[in-house]
Amino acid sequence: MSSDTESLTIAPKPDDSIHIIHEALRHRKEEIPLSYLMGVSGEAFRFFYNRQQLKKGMHTTFYNPLRAASKALGFEHEMIYDDTFQAAWGRLQNNVQLGKTALIPLSDGCSFLIENDNPNTVVCQNGHRHEFSFDQLREKWQKLEGLLEMGLHGYYQFVLGNRPHRPKEREMALGTFRSASKLMKSRRKIRGCTMGISAYEELISHMQRIIDQQQDIEKRYEIAKWNKKLLLQCLEGRRAAVSYIEIVRKDFEGEELEHLERAVVAYRNVVKLLESLQTIFPSPKSVSAETYSNPTTDHSEGSQLTEQRFILKIPTFGKNWQTQEKQFKLSCKASIKLLKKLVKFEFDGVSALEDVVRVGEKLKM
Repeated sequence: MSSDTESLTIAPKPDDSIHIIHEALRHRKEEIPLSYLMGVSGEAFRFFYNRQQLKKGMHTTFYNPLRAASKALGFEHEMIYDDTFQAAWGRLQNNVQLGKTALIPLSDGCSFLIENDNPNTVVCQNGHRHEFSFDQLREKWQKLEGLLEMGLHGYYQFVLGNRPHRPKEREMALGTFRSASKLMKSRRKIRGCTMGISAYEELISHMQRIIDQQQDIEKRYEIAKWNKKLLLQCLEGRRAAVSYIEIVRKDFEGEELEHLERAVVAYRNVVKLLESLQTIFPSPKSVSAETYSNPTTDHSEGSQLTEQRFILKIPTFGKNWQTQEKQFKLSCKASIKLLKKLVKFEFDGVSALEDVVRVGEKLKM
């Protein structure tokens, strides 16, 4: 079982990248709300699930959020690849000195280089600044098989250029709603992850399977990990969806506004249900404590090695295994009920956005 605090060996989380591009735009005096960036990038409407590798859902994308946000806002942009660090370093220095903002994936998260400043100054999330030498950056710059998209194994930098035009906000919003529909209703699998409504159905099916069958502690621990960063990522996204719709509603009128109001109500209900899930869904802490409380524990060498993979922070003496198992299943059943309600509201929300697009297209005729 891998630790939640281990260094990333894959691309930064998409929502982390949006935080970084938000910081980069602030540095360039472009005051664009984070929730707006979450909306136009698609991150406000994402949900991916893979029952075999839960963490994979956090990093999987349908659209590259960096490209999607930059294109929607009218920024010139380019994804640059180099197979050696020396070549990547040279190109990075050149881009920064030309006044371009370069975003690079570091081992502890995506960061960007300050334009027209010291080309070795890296700005991270929340505006923290660090000076990196050639050797330090070589150690931290991740080699990836594509930055938030498929690609060759090597060094990537996403370069944000000028903003030669500013698209009309109404057209941007309609494009965002179309993207939200694809993210929620597509039946495709991306890198082994189901997406949108199908991803919720996969999560429900996974939980039902655990209830119906005798599962070992490690499998319970794995699904309980969803009630951590993955659930929080989804919750932050839907909060951003509500804020985004409220920002863009000024560009719509009449019947369009009625559908937007339906969407806001639906996504507010999604937010409430996700907040409730945080307290009802089994947690990693509660499941990890079960390891030593199972009276049927096999104390063979292999079993002891398995037990050592759990971190126990509280004593579990006196707890009854059957009681814990029953509590776990009750939590799962309650969570499934909430998830089924949540799916309905997710469907209602995206259907309302589709109706906005439908009415908007009629008005063009």
